[in-house]
Amino acid sequence: MKQNKPTFADSATGILQLPSEEPFVVGMNVSVPSPEFQLQKLEHFTLVFVNQGTAQVEIDFRLFRIKQGDMLVLTTAQFFQCIEVAPDLNLSYVTLTRDIYHEVTLAFDTPFFAFLKECPCLAAPDKKHVRQFNHLLHLLTGIYQDRKHTFRLPIFKNILQCFLMDLYNKVREQFLCHDTVHTSQQEELLGKFITLVFQHSGTRREVQFYADSLSITTRYLSFVVKSLTGITPKGIIDSRCI
Repeated sequence: MKQNKPTFADSATGILQLPSEEPFVVGMNVSVPSPEFQLQKLEHFTLVFVNQGTAQVEIDFRLFRIKQGDMLVLTTAQFFQCIEVAPDLNLSYVTLTRDIYHEVTLAFDTPFFAFLKECPCLAAPDKKHVRQFNHLLHLLTGIYQDRKHTFRLPIFKNILQCFLMDLYNKVREQFLCHDTVHTSQQEELLGKFITLVFQHSGTRREVQFYADSLSITTRYLSFVVKSLTGITPKGIIDSRCI
């Protein structure tokens, strides 16, 4: 019987999914020879590190090309789709529940989360940071595999929190420069629009219906969706229908 090759969202353990009854999963050096074309709404938080190769992905309908040394920060409720991967694509990743993510980021300022949603693809500035990523992954892999450890989950949370605190510090100047209140309001509107598209695109394809449902004008809806995704509302509706 012919077996399907692993895809971005369905690798050896499932990069964007969690094993049954596991609060987190860590994978290192996973080869991904095939893309995953299915559009999906993410349930968990995932850090993806590109060890080798390139890929083209859509996050909230915005196109990103990732390459060696890049890190993807995928948060819950985002819309994700992998469009294309290079044959030599190799990834490492950490996926965890929304509850753990909220717990370890409790002390962070709100603009940080808006920044990550706007800039989910982060490039490592130098080889030093790549080594730090690898060190983090080795630590998390060790504790993930030690299932009998009494403090397995607390140690995982502590290591991850230290890493995210370091990431927070590195990008702090960038996200403080953003108009985060305005951006977050528009992103909230975009999220509501996309949710409506998922619910009604089978029967309702006119932009006016979605604008009326959101109590805004079609012009403002078009402005927000186009500015955040690069695609018109009609384009997103048609894409979902296809």
